Amino acid sequence: MNNTLKSMLIAASALTAVSSFAQDKSTLDLLVKKGVITAEERAAAMEDSSNARAASGINRVFPKEDATKRLTISGYFQSQYESFASSSKATSSSSSVDSPSSSGFIMRRLYLEILADIGEGLSGNVVMDMSGNTNSRTSSGKDSYLDRAMLSLAGSYGTVDLGYRKVAWGYEESTLSSLFKASSSKLLTVERGITNRYWNEAENGSADSISSDGRRLGFGAHHVGVFYSSVPNPQGLEYGLSVTNANRDFSTAGAGQNDLGLYANLAYNNKVSDNEKYAVGVNYGSVKYFNAKKGVNALAEMEGFNPFVQAQYFNWTVMAEYFNTKITSSKDAATNVTNDADATPTGYNVTVAYKLNDNWEAVARYSQLDTDNRGIAIGDGVRDYSGISSNYNKVDSYYLGLNYFFTLNALGSAVYGPNAKIQFGYELSKFDGKQGTTTGSGSNHVAVFGTGSADVNSIRLQAQVAF
Repeated sequence: MNNTLKSMLIAASALTAVSSFAQDKSTLDLLVKKGVITAEERAAAMEDSSNARAASGINRVFPKEDATKRLTISGYFQSQYESFASSSKATSSSSSVDSPSSSGFIMRRLYLEILADIGEGLSGNVVMDMSGNTNSRTSSGKDSYLDRAMLSLAGSYGTVDLGYRKVAWGYEESTLSSLFKASSSKLLTVERGITNRYWNEAENGSADSISSDGRRLGFGAHHVGVFYSSVPNPQGLEYGLSVTNANRDFSTAGAGQNDLGLYANLAYNNKVSDNEKYAVGVNYGSVKYFNAKKGVNALAEMEGFNPFVQAQYFNWTVMAEYFNTKITSSKDAATNVTNDADATPTGYNVTVAYKLNDNWEAVARYSQLDTDNRGIAIGDGVRDYSGISSNYNKVDSYYLGLNYFFTLNALGSAVYGPNAKIQFGYELSKFDGKQGTTTGSGSNHVAVFGTGSADVNSIRLQAQVAF
């Protein structure tokens, strides 16, 4: 009778293990402890369970191509509440006029990443954002949810990527330093600063002049091309070089112009300890301004520098960066008329964060942008804002925020980080120099900025889970 009971228990345990291996292991351990089965019988049951799981395909991924060595699936999502209140003045002496407030919920990001390691240093990486909030427009006018798609070859010389990804421009957006990796999931603030949005969001200039409705540059962030990065070096120099298309559209090379851009970056790292580390460097770029309305790169050349510094000293983290881009006019391909509206937009971005304890972190940021009479719409700098429609010459932005990191456990240790966090932030953005009429005609007309201003108050609450 005892042998029959033991046989039944072993068989039941083996079958249960196919669907719940961890639970069955605990059950078998208990049976051994109680003397119902022997250790040898436990081992035999575990082996039967393992074989059954292997045969059924549980806990296995079957890639389409047999050469794939490893397939990793990861991602994260962010849900956000946002609220805006704003007011404006037509001139410096005018009375302030309040605009209707707005608020609502959005799925800010919904990322899914697939990384396939095919051996010999070769890998493929595809990242999709199904939220629709970070998509780009293709040349056919359709939305694309592609955030990254590239083939990588890594070796002792560094890594070469071929495909669609971010260039190193704007330290808050993307940086080379292996000590302080920047990404959307690791932002200290809820949203990136106005400076990074002005240089890195998709270009949206007018059809006839970069100065009549200049707006965002589309200088950095996502481009198609070839990218080189040196081997990570936490105690010394790191560098990179990229040759890409000028425009951000990954589906076309352009409209027949010389559409190539060149980007280079250099960083020096000094890691004293896990609690004390420093990085200083500079990003460089030279690329044509892509006229979003015409679909050509004929209006201007852009060349810029982006020096940065970041330091962590125990609970303190400080980051500062400067933007300077010279926009040199060129002939309009359609009219063969020279556009004489050269400009040199500049900007600053400084962020300070302090860890109050393992769970709480306080953050402050100041951003300043001077478009040098090119102009920026409020919605270009303040994401999702759609009230006041005028363009302005300068912006000062002040951010205060608080981050909460959930306590998680991994391998028996507590983990505090971006895997599960809630962020709250308030930002005051002050726009000055309201755009008025334009002077000149054709490709030569230039925007004129007056003394009007606008204030925008933004409140954002965001939750994130990464896996």
